Amino acid sequence: MICSATYRRLVLAALAISFIAIAWGGLVRATGSGMGCADEWPLCQGGLFPDADADSRIEWIHRVLALADGAAVIALAWASRRHRGLTRTLAYAAVPLFFMQAVLGAIAVWLHLRDEWVTLHFANAQLLVGTLAALYAHVRWPALAGAERTRRWTALIVGTAGAIFVLQLSGAYVRGAGATAACGSWPFCSGDLLLPATGAPALHMLHRYLAAAAGVLVVYAALAAWRRRREIPGAGALAAWTLGLFVLQIAVGAAMPLTAFNAVPLALHPTVASALWCAVVALAVVAWRPPERASEALRDVVALTKPAIMSLLLLTAVGGAFLAADGVPPLAALVGTVVGGALASGGASSLNHYFDRDIDERMRRTRRRPLPAHRIPGGSAVALGIALNILAFGVLLSFANLLAAALATLGTLFYVIVYTIWLKRTTVQNIVVGGAAGAIPPLVGWAAVTGSLELAPWLLFAVVFMWTPPHFWALALLIRDDYARAGVPMLPVVKGDRATARSILAYALTLVPLSAAVYLIGAAGTVYLAAVTALGVVFVAWAVRLVRAGDDRRRAVARGLYLYSLLYLALVFAAIVVDTAVRL
Repeated sequence: MICSATYRRLVLAALAISFIAIAWGGLVRATGSGMGCADEWPLCQGGLFPDADADSRIEWIHRVLALADGAAVIALAWASRRHRGLTRTLAYAAVPLFFMQAVLGAIAVWLHLRDEWVTLHFANAQLLVGTLAALYAHVRWPALAGAERTRRWTALIVGTAGAIFVLQLSGAYVRGAGATAACGSWPFCSGDLLLPATGAPALHMLHRYLAAAAGVLVVYAALAAWRRRREIPGAGALAAWTLGLFVLQIAVGAAMPLTAFNAVPLALHPTVASALWCAVVALAVVAWRPPERASEALRDVVALTKPAIMSLLLLTAVGGAFLAADGVPPLAALVGTVVGGALASGGASSLNHYFDRDIDERMRRTRRRPLPAHRIPGGSAVALGIALNILAFGVLLSFANLLAAALATLGTLFYVIVYTIWLKRTTVQNIVVGGAAGAIPPLVGWAAVTGSLELAPWLLFAVVFMWTPPHFWALALLIRDDYARAGVPMLPVVKGDRATARSILAYALTLVPLSAAVYLIGAAGTVYLAAVTALGVVFVAWAVRLVRAGDDRRRAVARGLYLYSLLYLALVFAAIVVDTAVRL
């Protein structure tokens, strides 16, 4: 798809702002200004504006640049809503990466720049700027879609991009471990040709050797791209940028020990590394244009995991983990919750696709899904679902504990067997009882941190459980004819629209005191209480509008209620994270 010049400029602006924010972050790190605003976020020393000292101003400017980056990313996603394929996918992917970046930055500040969180913050920043670089290359050279690619060259460029990312992570780890100045000479450590045996010098030199290995790939990939500059538009320019930035990175790396680790080369080193990463990612996009069938197959596999539902479930699991820790949970438990939860959710969704394939064929909303459209065999969906759940159990068991792993597996079994196979097809109470499956993630997050279950996580379970029926009934009002055609006894089909609207109001009224109960038992603070009260009042207002709406307006109000219900659940659990951070 050929994009307009205005859209390309918007992509370039988002990429530039993101890169500037990362470059300024390198200055923050080099000058030791990361705690310039004390341990406050998003405020700085108790206010919106910093004091006169240099550290607070440097850190504050970094936050302003990050805010501008977020505005650009959101504007880009909005402008991409009418685009299709990889263009829209990359633009939309930048949004959660930005919000993850903000969360990781806040956690790093709250925990006084602990090494692992600073490294994660840096790694996510590279994923964000790399996504924008890939998008820019995609829209800058759209004619590449039909060009021939050899597998060997594609593997070389993509492998080089992976090597640069690993190299960046190793550099961030060296910095976090305090090993930056461990070797006062260059290219070897204090003249020693061999790798030092132990300690910070060994860690520092290992990074240099990794840089040398990655450098071989960079040079080889750039030369290979240069030879194809007449065949593939963009390959020559990107090859020159890649090679030039790599040479510059060598010079900056050498300047650090030669200048006694002056702040200027210290700040330039991660900046140039980020620029090199962007160039290699763009070159990888030039090199890798998969055939249309392969691209569709990949999209279909992703669609089987229902990523939109997965993201919402993961947010509820993370909220449970933060509430259990009464602050920031241990990194291992959080990684287990997010990765294991994503695998379990994706696996359950894949199995749901298989068992619902006959229903999906009869519904306009779902008949283009991979299985009813016969683009993916049913056996493949089952194999994917089982494999993902096995991996989820292993990840949660390794990073968290047996209880968290067992709860995630229980959620999958309940969703697939109790809801999908049994309740959905037999009773009007299908989503009422079946909603328990979607309410399990907060239990998983809590159990991953504590290894046990108490009253607070069960209240979170109850919040999601009571939220699920009004959310799905609002959707059912929109696609009632589809459900009727498929023979699914959803409430609007069996009882009618008015009865459904009244039921939605009853559940919405229940949500307000139920959500507040988390505060009443002392598990959450006033920030949470204020947020859920305001959110609940709006939810009830939408439900009242739906009850009062006439037949001509009911669908429009139901659509608004459905969309707000998604925002409601996300903000309730985001309020948990913010509340625990404020109290921390």
